[in-house]
Amino acid sequence: MKTRRLLAVVLFATVAANASFAQVKIGSNPTTITPGANLDVEGTGSTHTVVMQSGAVGINTVTPQAWLDVRGTTKILSSPGTQTGAIWRGESNMDGMEVTAGNGVIYVGIQRDGGAPLHLSKPAGPSENSFLICSVGGVGGVGSIRYNGAAGVVYLTTSDQRLKENIHASKFGLEALKAVKVYDYNFKTDSKKTLSTGVLAQELHKVYPQAVTVGGADAKANPWQVDYSKLVPMLIKSVQELSEEVESLKNEKAQLTAELKRKETSEKELDSRISRMERLLSSGENTKSVGR
Repeated sequence: MKTRRLLAVVLFATVAANASFAQVKIGSNPTTITPGANLDVEGTGSTHTVVMQSGAVGINTVTPQAWLDVRGTTKILSSPGTQTGAIWRGESNMDGMEVTAGNGVIYVGIQRDGGAPLHLSKPAGPSENSFLICSVGGVGGVGSIRYNGAAGVVYLTTSDQRLKENIHASKFGLEALKAVKVYDYNFKTDSKKTLSTGVLAQELHKVYPQAVTVGGADAKANPWQVDYSKLVPMLIKSVQELSEEVESLKNEKAQLTAELKRKETSEKELDSRISRMERLLSSGENTKSVGR
């Protein structure tokens, strides 16, 4: 009751001070909104709840820097009641989205039991094909996900020569690739024991650390991870080395084939000479026999 009286006093004082004032409309008190008002809270039967004609809304800040400026964690949940468990780990008792902010950090978690939690879409025939663009330190486009009409979705990593230095031939090729062990396995948390094929991050790190992100002590909270796309350059170099070996073997085969043909020709010539000598010797023996 005291709160309602205080609100009435504040509203009355505002009306007396200025005829064009921002006011709060709760039900039928007051029954009209003064033109130019900034906030309109309608009843349950209205098609809108809050109308902001100008200005900005700040939550946990008195100096909003956008139409809606929220400082701190924000949640959008799919069900009423108390939410428990972390959305960003998929442990929440209800689906929803959470923007966790505080202590200088921020991250987004989305949990959805059925279907994809995140949808990125474009209308037919988009004028610009980017779904996602990554930037670091003010440099845009370090990586992106784009739509390609012929290939569907393509995942791109910046590789502009103008942004690189200390460029030299890689030492990681066929020998390094031969040292990478590949296994069949399933993950412990997979109740279906689905067969997977891949590498072990800790082993790969000893051979090709560029493709591995080192984890922490807790495998669930901070596991070792592998970026399989980082193995592609080593695969390319290995194929190139194999191609060079194949070409070398082809050249060696061609040389051996040519040498074999020369030897076959020499053998044929030798056989021909031996045959002629045998015929001459046979002819001489026949002549001596006739003379006797």
